[in-house]
Amino acid sequence: MRRTAPATAALGLSLALALSGCFANPLDGLVDGLVEGGVEQLIENQTGVDVDINGTGASLPASWPAEVPTPNGQILFSAAAGDVFSVSISVASTEAAEAGYQAILANGFTESSVFDLGDGTKSYTASNETYAVSYIFGPSDDGTSTVQMTVSTSSN
Repeated sequence: MRRTAPATAALGLSLALALSGCFANPLDGLVDGLVEGGVEQLIENQTGVDVDINGTGASLPASWPAEVPTPNGQILFSAAAGDVFSVSISVASTEAAEAGYQAILANGFTESSVFDLGDGTKSYTASNETYAVSYIFGPSDDGTSTVQMTVSTSSN
C-alpha cells in the first residue's frame, strides 16, 4: 500500500517552509535539544517517509535519481517517499543556486516554467521523459541561498 498522503504532507511542509521567507534552516527549532536520530525515526515511523535532518551531516536519499543533479552545498533536510524526493540545500549564493538549476538543464531537462517571486527568490520547473523537478531558491540575510528541490516521476 502506498502512503501518498503522508508523503505529500511531508513534502508540502518542506516546500511551505522554503517559501515562508525564512531561508535559514527551517528545522533548527525542531531539532534543538533533541537527538537527531530520534527525531528522524519518529518522523519516519509516523509518515513512512525516509527523512534525513541536518545535524551530523544530512545526505541525499540513497534512492535519489542519479540523473537529477543537485547544487554543491550543505544538505539541510532530505526525504524520499516512493518515487517522490525532496531536499533542502544551503548554497554559497544565489549565483550558486542559479548554477545548480542550469546544471539540471544541461543534463537534458527541459524548462517548463519560471517565476520570479521578487527579492531574489525564483521558482523553476523542468522535466525529462522520466522526472519532473521543482527548483525554488531564495537569498538569506547572510548572503547564502537555500534551494528546495522536489523530484517526482513525470507521470505524477
